[in-house]
Amino acid sequence: MNRLIAVLCKSLILAVLMQPFTAFAVEEATINCTIERPYTGEQFVGLYKNTEWVSKIFCEELIRSRIGKGVFDNARIASVLSDFSVQSKKVLDDLKLDKSADYKVQFDALRRTFEQFDSMKVVLPEFKSQSSISDGGGIGFFEPLEEVTNRFVIKEVEHCATVAQGSTCKAIFEDFEKAFNPYRSVYDNVYGKNSELLAKMGKEWDTFLEVSKSQTALEVWLTTLINSNHFKKDYLVGPPSYQVIALHPQLVYDRLENAPDGSKQEMGLAVEWAGVNFWDLRIPLGISIASVYVDRANIKDVGLGAMLHINNHYAIGWANYGNANSVYVTIDLLKMFEDKKSKYDEYVEKYL
Repeated sequence: MNRLIAVLCKSLILAVLMQPFTAFAVEEATINCTIERPYTGEQFVGLYKNTEWVSKIFCEELIRSRIGKGVFDNARIASVLSDFSVQSKKVLDDLKLDKSADYKVQFDALRRTFEQFDSMKVVLPEFKSQSSISDGGGIGFFEPLEEVTNRFVIKEVEHCATVAQGSTCKAIFEDFEKAFNPYRSVYDNVYGKNSELLAKMGKEWDTFLEVSKSQTALEVWLTTLINSNHFKKDYLVGPPSYQVIALHPQLVYDRLENAPDGSKQEMGLAVEWAGVNFWDLRIPLGISIASVYVDRANIKDVGLGAMLHINNHYAIGWANYGNANSVYVTIDLLKMFEDKKSKYDEYVEKYL
């Protein structure tokens, strides 16, 4: 038994040592979710944080849409965009820029356009400001919109100089444009320029969530932590090459030949304390240190040993009860209750 545990420890150490090489191989398939032309101004730093958040949601949903039935969550994106439009208008209201321009009608039209978001007919308006030839001010509008709406006039008023330290009203709205418009750049980059890579990555995640061993929230966290070189912030990446096993409960069917008649074969509960599962091998294999609890007369209730995982869903284990050894089998029952998109969301929460 000691030799078995020693072999297991060596396997775990080898897995950690191999991690940088496995991560390097997968990193070639990453998609950058950062905004290509970030906002560098000062007036709308708060707005730009919302812009970055919206772009990350887009990035996340692009992969989620390829998991399971492959349905894009239009309602989720519509809600996020609608809220983004409301918050963007509030930024201008807080600066009292309505003294310079009556932009309410344009923002109302923007909100309604966002509320109708459809991945089959994507309409993602950008804000544009143009010079006005007649009075030297400007004109502002969102384009394209789902409905025809009058553009608003940007008038030069003294309030703007107070708000932006001598700046003109037109310059403030131009700065707003730079902070607002990048929200859609990630969608354009990922969906437009990297559509084939996105489809490949989505398929990899779908396969991982379909066939890999079930994981608790703790195991997801540890897997992303140990694979930190693979899961890079602001990047879309494929799934990890292996899974960490930690404090994982299992229902087992245990056979102990030395047990009294009538209790040789019993149901029990196992806990996998630590281990690793290589889910994507030609024949997926995993191994873990495990304890088994079985209530038998005249036999220790708890045995310590190891569990070998085969093909992600099945496992065979060995447990030592002091003066007797048992063999047990189990099936990954937790997998039956896992929702793929929810499990992907757990991974996204940890690394994106």
